[in-house]
Amino acid sequence: MSGVSLRDEGRAGDAPRAPAREGSPSRRDGVSREERVSARRPHSAPTSARRPRSSPRSPDFGLYVHIPFCAARCPYCDFATAPARSALRSRYLDALDTEIRREGRRLGTPRVSTLFVGGGTPSLLEPAEIERLGTALRESFDLRPSEASVEANPATLDRARLEAWAEFGITRLSLGAQSLSAAGLRALGRTHQPADIAPAVAAARSVGFDVNLDLIFGWPGQTAAVWQEDLAAAVALGSDHLSCYPLELALEPEEAVANWPGAGWKSVERWRRRSAAAQPDDDGIATLYELAEAFLGRSGYRHYEIANWARPGKRCRHNLGYWRNGDWLGVGAGAHSHLAGVRSRNVGVLPAYIGAIDRDDARIVDATADAAVDGAMLALRLDDGLDLARYGSRFGLDAASRVRKALRSLDGTRLLRWSGERVRLTARGRLLASEVFVRLLPDDVNYSASV
Repeated sequence: MSGVSLRDEGRAGDAPRAPAREGSPSRRDGVSREERVSARRPHSAPTSARRPRSSPRSPDFGLYVHIPFCAARCPYCDFATAPARSALRSRYLDALDTEIRREGRRLGTPRVSTLFVGGGTPSLLEPAEIERLGTALRESFDLRPSEASVEANPATLDRARLEAWAEFGITRLSLGAQSLSAAGLRALGRTHQPADIAPAVAAARSVGFDVNLDLIFGWPGQTAAVWQEDLAAAVALGSDHLSCYPLELALEPEEAVANWPGAGWKSVERWRRRSAAAQPDDDGIATLYELAEAFLGRSGYRHYEIANWARPGKRCRHNLGYWRNGDWLGVGAGAHSHLAGVRSRNVGVLPAYIGAIDRDDARIVDATADAAVDGAMLALRLDDGLDLARYGSRFGLDAASRVRKALRSLDGTRLLRWSGERVRLTARGRLLASEVFVRLLPDDVNYSASV
């Protein structure tokens, strides 16, 4: 099977891909770890424009806060990250405070229904830094989220930080486990050990947090048996939610490379090329994905989005806002926003971000975004699928007719399942989602799809 596309759609904030980790709207998810949906994405032909200042259209307003600092650089990661001991750390947090307060005023102190603090590794913040962040958010927004998540790495949690996050109002921890095997962590260049993961989950439970685990599959040398062991261990830990992403390795330097001193891009590129050459092929990736579908289904998890599984009542509400094409504000370096139909982002290089906030520069607006196309693609990522009647009410009858015609062209391919005006991806369709999504692109975009 070729064309496997579990993550070439849009991290929260970027329409057609899925978050590479939960909660972060960006290139792969709005999103982002678990979404990673959530506020980062590559944009062609960006243009400058004033920051969108209209209030969110929807009462379900999401807020994403980006903390870029990491103890070490994971060689596969292409998010906006920076060393935890960066000399710019205090200046960055000052700029973030300024941006939060400025945007709260401009948007009229809107109610925040979901909050996601992503990175980077937000769990590296000191308790005093966490308290300062919480104060800025509470003084700038009507902060009453039904769900508030923070990302963490397993080896970065201690009691003082956990209690500070609990006081902040966090209800959910998204843990970047990535693998529960020593071989997997070595292959991914991770610095924590398998033995760090269970204590981190237990610590999160001790302060009342729900727990998501991010897992990566398709790393060099991974077998189906090892992947099943990872899944079984994650389930045994009682995870409320699991985000499972295939290892994707960008072979072009990302913007945030400039945040890291030393060997820089060349050493990362060598690692990525070597790892990409040793990864399972598309058939192997498909086998691992199907294994996850079957095993997690038997274990009581709902496969509610292409790369996300949840226990009953434990879907990530923040990421659902991305996939439902809702309104959200992203603050911090590299963060993406979607307000009043406009997609925009901040720069990801720390000095440039700090300078932009000091000058009150415009965000970079995605002039290529197509709200109707994004809405259709994002809806199809969910197991609820796309309701064309509702879609037509939002985007117009002509848009609904065009989408219906495009999707009906796939009749007989076993990629879609229709029920009246609602259409969903089949299991095969989830594996080959890009073959569906490409049909939704405007007529002036060339494509070649084989299904």
